[in-house]
Amino acid sequence: MLETAKEFLRAKQLPAAFKTVTALLKLEPDNRDAMLLCARIMRHGGKLKEAIALYNTFLAHVPNSAEAFCGLGAAYGNLKRYGDAEQALRQAVALDSQYHEAWTFLAEALVEQGKTSEAIDSLDKAIALDPNYAPAIERRLFYATFDPRYDSATAFEMNRAWGIRLEQSVTPIITTRSEDDQRIRVGYLSDEFYECVTGRFLEPVLEAHDRTRFFVAGYSQAGIKDATATRLKSAVDSWSDLSNLDAAGVAGHIAKDGLDILILCTSYSPSSRVPLAYKPAPIQVCYSNLVSTTGLAAVDYMITEAATDPDGSDVFYVEQLVRLTNRNIYGPPKDGNVPLADSPCLKNGFITFGTFNHIGKISREMVALWAKILSHMPDARFVLKSTDRLEQPNAVSYFADLFAEHGVTSDRLDFLGNDDNLDQHLQRYGNIDIALDTYPCNGGTTSCEALWMGVPLVSMTGNFFMSRQGANYLSKLGLNDLIATTPDAYVRVALSFAKDRKRITMLRKSLRQKVEEILFDPASHVAELETAYEEMIRRLNCQEPTTPFSVSKSKVVSSTLSKNLTLQ
Repeated sequence: MLETAKEFLRAKQLPAAFKTVTALLKLEPDNRDAMLLCARIMRHGGKLKEAIALYNTFLAHVPNSAEAFCGLGAAYGNLKRYGDAEQALRQAVALDSQYHEAWTFLAEALVEQGKTSEAIDSLDKAIALDPNYAPAIERRLFYATFDPRYDSATAFEMNRAWGIRLEQSVTPIITTRSEDDQRIRVGYLSDEFYECVTGRFLEPVLEAHDRTRFFVAGYSQAGIKDATATRLKSAVDSWSDLSNLDAAGVAGHIAKDGLDILILCTSYSPSSRVPLAYKPAPIQVCYSNLVSTTGLAAVDYMITEAATDPDGSDVFYVEQLVRLTNRNIYGPPKDGNVPLADSPCLKNGFITFGTFNHIGKISREMVALWAKILSHMPDARFVLKSTDRLEQPNAVSYFADLFAEHGVTSDRLDFLGNDDNLDQHLQRYGNIDIALDTYPCNGGTTSCEALWMGVPLVSMTGNFFMSRQGANYLSKLGLNDLIATTPDAYVRVALSFAKDRKRITMLRKSLRQKVEEILFDPASHVAELETAYEEMIRRLNCQEPTTPFSVSKSKVVSSTLSKNLTLQ
């Protein structure tokens, strides 16, 4: 019965697995293997509190079980109790230092508390123990973009090595284009087609497509059916929920639809890239929520722009770069009318700095720079917010201690928790005068949110894609003087700008209109995107090589678009 339950679990048939293992426990209540398996099935099925209780019961009798501590830590992590998760997982690796799964779960708990460098080290240990362990490799590829120790060349090498291993393990699919539709058939693939950053960015894009020229399909790997998912579904010609399929199944389903172009919208997550390794469409494109190369030779193009990927960047990508005016667009909340608050310095008499970026982007080096700014302004305050991650006492004390190492006491820091909805979250920007960006991984959505809410941003730029996000937004808005190129300059810029309260309050009132005109222009963006898709089709039909090109104001800059576009 135990093996049968394991088979059900491997097949993701959780009700059958749970029924089988509980039947076994009725017969053999002291069967420790069955207890551990039952707790694991509970964890995978979302019965996290029950799983934690069973793991603790087991550990009361078998206190030296690395497997039980690992499962306990994973369950705590799923509940976002990352401090408890870290404690349990450290017990697991202390009992078994060769436990690569435990090292991987530990990394996740660490990064969610802001301890990114330690998390990377844990992932390196997991990969050293099992070089083919996909969860550790995929997390390392993503979190490396947060770590100051990595650069463009390293990121390229890591992603390409991952891509080669994946491509060697799959067999490409032979596809046939549907002849029923003379329009260009494009499909957008994502595991985040619901209320989140990706969903908000993509909704205006899908709505703005010219349906006389383009057939648009949506492929969701999320399985989440909220209001945003419903709107996204209504914005396309065809919608497929592929959440119950594995990567090969997803690729097979897409291939049957006879697309011309498949567009991946969430390539920042390596697991979301996997279906593209099967080449289910003749042209494959990476777009929107990305952090680096996909590492896959099967991906033909990447949508980007000159500000984030200037000349010379192409060597760090497997894909051919297609540079638009804006690589994607920031969309304010749907039908939202979040009012602008006055700059708090007018009422407070002092400057409040803040960051709402992902906690994993906040390195020790970043805290040191922020503390240096605060040390020059004894009355200034600092606000930190990272969804719900700063509701954890462990995370708060960790960052408070980091600031204290540089002489900044906790009474000058405000740690904010999560909000019930996007409007409430955006209203929190009313608490800060100046947003301070993270480095080397700049903010993306959070920077756009701050600017839309009238909060000017000070950013430091670097030499790879994720470190150029802030500079990209600021340069387009005419705020080049808020861009720093070195840590010392970052401090100087922040201090100098903080003295100009008249400008801070002026920008509070003027930034939103500029953001909406320059960073949120769906019609212009989609027109350029469609021109790029047409150029990709032209090159395929003419058997021309895939090479980089640019599109500006709906015109291909580096090559000539055929007047009569035909599909083959």
